[in-house]
Amino acid sequence: MKKMQLEFAKNLRFIGLAILTSAMTLTYTGCKTEGCTDPTATNYDDKADDDDGSCTFERDALIGSYSVSGTIACGVTSGGTVSGQSLNITESTASTSKIIIQFSGISLTCTVAGTSFTIDNQTVDGYDYTGNGNVNGNTINITINEYDVSIPETCIFTMNGSRQ
Repeated sequence: MKKMQLEFAKNLRFIGLAILTSAMTLTYTGCKTEGCTDPTATNYDDKADDDDGSCTFERDALIGSYSVSGTIACGVTSGGTVSGQSLNITESTASTSKIIIQFSGISLTCTVAGTSFTIDNQTVDGYDYTGNGNVNGNTINITINEYDVSIPETCIFTMNGSRQ
């Protein structure tokens, strides 16, 4: 009989410990604070320990489609104008501080700093590109430098426009 009582007490302690562990686990997981846990986000919450998918980044304010117009000034060949062209800005998967600008059949990677961006130095279809721009509300201002090695010549696209 004493052996059965010891066994019963042992089982009872085990069950009690299991219940206590479960209660502590439920309490701990129930107290997690949801929010943005990415320190590079504009809405980072240092008190959050459970990411709820709400993070926003500086680049998010730039993303959209814009109708742009402006001028093209070239060093060797004649320049021209840009009128009512579509310029699209999308997010880059490379980094939360990167965007992709699509204009006139080319895609250019840019680095975002606040509401401004810099076109990363890159070569696309034999042309070298650099430049910069900014978005203020729904207005975009952008300068794209396009260098053609074969001529050699630099064309500068200076454009502004509004979000569509």
